[in-house]
Amino acid sequence: MSITHQPETPRRAADRVVTVSETYSCRRLTSGRLLAMAACTPPDSDDPVDTAIAASLATNRPDIHRITVERDEFSPARPDRRFSLATVHGFKIDRKPQNIMVMRGPIDAVMAKAKISSEEKAPFLRSAEFLERTGLRCLAIASADIKPDGSVGDYHVEGFVALALEKADKARKEVAGNPNAWVRVNLWSATLRVQHWLNLVMIVALSITGYVIMDPGILPQPLIDPAGPTPYLMGWFRFIHFVAGFGWIVLALTRVWLAFVARDRQLRWRSLWPLKSKKDVKGLIGTIRYYLFIDKEGPVYLAHNPLQQLAYTAIYGLCIVQIFTGLAIYGLYDQYNVFWRILSYPAHWFGIPGLRLIHALIMFFIWVFIIIHIYLAVRADSVERHGGISSMINGGVWLRRGTQPLDAPKVG
Repeated sequence: MSITHQPETPRRAADRVVTVSETYSCRRLTSGRLLAMAACTPPDSDDPVDTAIAASLATNRPDIHRITVERDEFSPARPDRRFSLATVHGFKIDRKPQNIMVMRGPIDAVMAKAKISSEEKAPFLRSAEFLERTGLRCLAIASADIKPDGSVGDYHVEGFVALALEKADKARKEVAGNPNAWVRVNLWSATLRVQHWLNLVMIVALSITGYVIMDPGILPQPLIDPAGPTPYLMGWFRFIHFVAGFGWIVLALTRVWLAFVARDRQLRWRSLWPLKSKKDVKGLIGTIRYYLFIDKEGPVYLAHNPLQQLAYTAIYGLCIVQIFTGLAIYGLYDQYNVFWRILSYPAHWFGIPGLRLIHALIMFFIWVFIIIHIYLAVRADSVERHGGISSMINGGVWLRRGTQPLDAPKVG
């Protein structure tokens, strides 16, 4: 999740200023509350980072009260301890004021002392690494509960704030045009979007050529007549089908790769099975009731709701079967090669006509899924108006500040 935060009164360094460019919450805080936690510093601090974070909070979230700490309750970073510590009283978490200790510093220094779940660790680190490669500086934020006896519990990573150095004029313009009611959330990576549209191209090419191979009679007779004007037309259909098929396999392998290296948790392999708790089951039931027009409003999800994700997981399984049935049929042309002979075993088990029938039926199932997918995408955009369709082009959706998705921290 990201939101642009720009300070109104940043400290100048020549004609450049420190600005808050991105926030990433990985535990329980909204991006606004994470920014508020990062802003828990002494009110008279002249550090440009403290000034930028405090000004960003005041500009973007005037509804969130900044909690300042006394000098004797704030311990700045030192050469032997590269993170700061702040004792914060009454910081609201889940609407309940709590006494916490806030740790803020470089990613590696904070993570050496704080815990983070295995599910969140990989996307957290990949997001930070990506932003730092673009020239931003990421400050990790962690918190620990202060117990009644004054002892401090375990630290847990809450997220990070990414800082940039920008020209002062640009920062002021972005502050002036910054909307407070809506938040743009970066959702789909460029890699996934490219895969999405290439997948569509491959499926269309495979479906058209595959249908003609299955039923050549659909073409006008002069075109398929060996003595006609295009004697090699079927050869071209088969060639295009084979090229698109192997291209589809490469695309499938890149999707598997993305499931293990993606920065966004919505794209990783753990999301293939969305029912991990009772809340997820209730969300699935609520989504089904909403789609059946039983309920006027359904549960809000940032990425795929459980019904969508289960449908995607099922279609992934069908696509895998489709790939192997296609390879089995293709492998029949070279039974002297051990590799192709092994891949073509299903053709010997089910028979060539039976395997071709399965291959053709899966194509129709995939198109049923595509039609339903398009309908639901258009319906969601028309009813919810969050830019879901355009998000597969530009990567982001717009949600009202304060929206609480079931699969992500509260927006804003």
